[in-house]
Amino acid sequence: MDVVSGGGAGGGKQQSRTWHRLSLKQYKRAPTQDTERTPKKWTSLRQHRKTTEESVSEMESSPQTQRRTNWAVYQHFSTASDSPTPLLSRGASETVNYYAESDQQPDASERVSLSPNCKFGTGGLADDNGDVLRDFSELGCCRKITTLLTSSHQFNNLQVEMLYQRYFLRTNQSHMVHLLVLLCILFTCMAIAVLLSNYETQVQCSLLLLCCILIYLVIIGIVSRSGLNEVYLSFVSYVVLATFLLIELSFGVLIKSQAVTVPTLVFVYISYSLLPVKLQYAVVAGTMFMLSQLILTLTMEHELSIQSLINLLLLACTNVTGVMMHYPNEVAKRQAFLETRQCVQARMAMQKVNQQQERLLLSVLPRHVAMEMKADIAGKRHDSMFHKIYIQKHENVSILFADICGFTSLSDQCTAQELVRLLNELFARFDRLAQENSCLRIKLLGDCYYCVSGLPEHRPDHANCCVQMGLDMIDAITLVRDVMDVNVNMRVGIHSGRVHCGVLGLCKWQFDVWSNDVTLANQMESGGIPGRIHITADTLKYLGNAYEVEPGNGGERNTFLKDHNIETYLIVPPEMTYVSQYYKKQSPGHAHNGNISKEFRIMGHNQRHNTFSCKDEPEVNNGEVDEYLLCAIDARSIDRLKSQYCYPITLKFRDPSIEQIYSKVPDRMLYSYMTCTVCIYLAITAGHVIILPLSYLLLGCLIVGWLTIVLSAAVIFRNRLMEITEPLKKASQTINQNRSIAQSLALTIIVCCFLTSMTPLIKHKLEVCFSEQNRNGTDVSVAENPEMRETTCHLLFNYMTVCVIILMILVAVYQVLISLVKLFLLIFISSSYFISSSIFLNHRPIEESFWIRIFMFVVMMGLIVALILQAQQTEVTSRLDFLWKLQATEEKEDMEHLEAYNRKLLANILPVHVADHFLTLDKPVDELYHEQCDSVCIMFASIPNFSEFYVELEANNEGVECLRLLNEIIADFDELLGEPRFQCIEKIKSTGATYMAASGLTRNTCDSKQYTHVTAMADYALRLREQLAYVNEHSFNNFRIRIGINIGPVVAGVIGARKPQYDIWGNAVNVASRMDSTGVLNEIQVTDEVYEILKLKGYPLTCRGVIEVKGKGNMVTYFLNDYAQQN
Repeated sequence: MDVVSGGGAGGGKQQSRTWHRLSLKQYKRAPTQDTERTPKKWTSLRQHRKTTEESVSEMESSPQTQRRTNWAVYQHFSTASDSPTPLLSRGASETVNYYAESDQQPDASERVSLSPNCKFGTGGLADDNGDVLRDFSELGCCRKITTLLTSSHQFNNLQVEMLYQRYFLRTNQSHMVHLLVLLCILFTCMAIAVLLSNYETQVQCSLLLLCCILIYLVIIGIVSRSGLNEVYLSFVSYVVLATFLLIELSFGVLIKSQAVTVPTLVFVYISYSLLPVKLQYAVVAGTMFMLSQLILTLTMEHELSIQSLINLLLLACTNVTGVMMHYPNEVAKRQAFLETRQCVQARMAMQKVNQQQERLLLSVLPRHVAMEMKADIAGKRHDSMFHKIYIQKHENVSILFADICGFTSLSDQCTAQELVRLLNELFARFDRLAQENSCLRIKLLGDCYYCVSGLPEHRPDHANCCVQMGLDMIDAITLVRDVMDVNVNMRVGIHSGRVHCGVLGLCKWQFDVWSNDVTLANQMESGGIPGRIHITADTLKYLGNAYEVEPGNGGERNTFLKDHNIETYLIVPPEMTYVSQYYKKQSPGHAHNGNISKEFRIMGHNQRHNTFSCKDEPEVNNGEVDEYLLCAIDARSIDRLKSQYCYPITLKFRDPSIEQIYSKVPDRMLYSYMTCTVCIYLAITAGHVIILPLSYLLLGCLIVGWLTIVLSAAVIFRNRLMEITEPLKKASQTINQNRSIAQSLALTIIVCCFLTSMTPLIKHKLEVCFSEQNRNGTDVSVAENPEMRETTCHLLFNYMTVCVIILMILVAVYQVLISLVKLFLLIFISSSYFISSSIFLNHRPIEESFWIRIFMFVVMMGLIVALILQAQQTEVTSRLDFLWKLQATEEKEDMEHLEAYNRKLLANILPVHVADHFLTLDKPVDELYHEQCDSVCIMFASIPNFSEFYVELEANNEGVECLRLLNEIIADFDELLGEPRFQCIEKIKSTGATYMAASGLTRNTCDSKQYTHVTAMADYALRLREQLAYVNEHSFNNFRIRIGINIGPVVAGVIGARKPQYDIWGNAVNVASRMDSTGVLNEIQVTDEVYEILKLKGYPLTCRGVIEVKGKGNMVTYFLNDYAQQN
């Protein structure tokens, strides 16, 4: 299995944008195993630059910690079971349905080992597909707990698991360094405190602490290195746990005091919350600490005293609390990671879709036109009298028109589908030849193909490119003639000059060119000779001596050339002349063909078709997402991000809007907080009942405390309750939806637990320790016996100490509280402890009292720092994970907007069902898209006298203003298609001043019974005539429209391999075109088939009579006069 290593490569300039930390705008593929990774990281995936495959990065020369292989890391995180299914994941009974609020579910291979469908209080054993194999709710309580503690919190996909560990590696590495520094300071202070004591073993204890400090210093040096991986970090954690156990056993043996319980509680808490170890290992460590305490107690006392029982009870409570903190926290972190990964995956998938859309879009429109249109769609609309026109002027270009001679005889030998397939293959070869010869294909008009060289970027050899293109086209059609034994040939005409290029109208855009020079190039093709290239004198001027020419005499074959006195020439075919070697060397696109024969190159065997299948752009797979995230993870800098986006002390986001969003994110661990609170307060209640005598104050405090906890739990656990009142439901929703209210509730619970726990304890302490002033108290025996009083005070002091430790841990449990509030609470609790503890210590010797004060102060301060450190780390991680997901979500939305713009553009270029075909279907690269339509109504509408209006003068910007008016006319025609009754009509294209549309192209729009698509086309033709009259009235022009309509079967499809163009073919299309070309100005001419349909619908029609139609002979036609009478 190939595993991506941790390094990322790249660098780049920062773009001006709100987000600077992480970008999901571009995807960086990981290098292959043969390519070394550069040590430079991407500081931002929005800022990184693309690196070529040829770039080889240098490896870091500095010594690094020996790395394990990636497979060793895999094995470390895999389950240790010898089962033949090592990826079997285990659920847990106390997990929540953490996918409930997620927008999308993960793939089966990426699900967390916790069953994603488990509700709170239920669980399951899940297989690799996430299917629950066994329901934990049917198991016993012990087996539930056992399953919870032994479950492996892993993703089924080991690569995702490694990525998750990598995601938190740098954070855990930084946290480990901070913890070790804290332990070094804490143990140093403890060693000093031990040296100040009067214990006989103070030297041994101090040396033990010093050895641990040295071990921690060595570990800090190891952990701080950049080469550390997840396995070494886990090993370091085990070493720290071993030192904790060593200190507990050694101090228990050497000091023989109940005070050892206090650091043990701290060690247990650190095992669960500050060390990056798995839950099962933390449980093993916590259990060993508790068992060691039990063994030491039995060794010293030979029986369990009340104090020892309470200490063990509180140790067990701390373990349970640690489990309840570690488990949901692990689930929440994995959920945050998985949601971020899902956002990245969705964004990358959207990016793939956009790439396909843009590729399809840019195959039809040049980039500069497409980008301008997309910007206009995304921007605000500006009210204007005229529609925006996308036209640019280009000088010094060459225009090539090519027409297939004998196409009619060819079409007679083929069915419509075969003809479309043949055209597709032929034009696909022409497209590849155009790319090789640096020509831009403009449009396909039936069997006519025309392209331009010198667009969109100027080329000085544009004439040479067009001539070479024409020669290759003639060779290609020669091969077709030889293979199919059909007398077909190519007539090519070329002219050089100026063009206006762009698109007209509002929908079904097709890039086109207009100018008098384009008209002349078209006439050069009409006046050409089959198998020869017909050029003008202007083109010859650009060719120089590259080709031998002979007189063309175009005026003898074309009246336009004769009337305008155009001098023409014919290129002598290469077989008859010598082609300049200079051009052969300079001609672009030929050098890469090598020794491939020209015939094979022309037929397209030197490269595969560049069609638009999903195979060209495969869907985003998990490996790509993981590689992408790996680079982003390696680029993360927690300290830089914290300083860039958060305030240093409060950790609030600098951007108020982000802080507001974050404050509304529900804390999914509220259930865990309340469960821990119940466990801790239950232990305190048990201790109070055992230690303290029964009193009204004790009962009142406990009742108030439990009422507060139960009511809070009822509100928070409202989803788990079978019945719930409406006010409670609203209160629960408010708490879950507002982090500030949840923080207030947490603060109330903590303060209440502290006051109700400490008040009866302190009151009883005062009664016992100052019994000479309270001889009338209830416990007279204690008051009259100084030795018993001292023992009781010592017991109360130790009990109060562990109670305060537990309450401080309770503060840490509520991760919803910000670290500053936690600091104030911890200072308040510790200050209260130190003030009240002085009462307990007054009866002790001064030396012992001083040692105990120093020792407890050191432990308390160390615990406070550890809790604040953990709070800071948790809050920073939570906020930065939220920020990362927020950025991923934002960029996903950006891609969705971009996809909407692209799809809107595509809908204006291709019919929606055709665009979907190219974007969604996984089809073979050479598959032709076409469909048979049995009853299609076709309309051609032209403005013949527009050519008289079009003139190129300096006053009208060389004809641009004339095109602007034509754009308004076509745009008005397009806007009519937006009316509901014309939804069945599809615009096919507009060429010059000719507009083509069809209805009934899909099953939903073809009505073979009522022929509503035919009546809609008739109404649309009448509306076109009215609209042009309206334009004439307001533009003071006299444009005349001529419309032809026919109905019949057609083949609709897309031709062109590199530049797909949707069109329809068939005899019905040719007849509809003839209805236009043979029509009368301001009249709508229809065939007999259309007449029969419209007559039954009440439309007034007039018989024109019999007319001569080219290719069809005599036909009877009719004029459509007006709308249907019943309308």
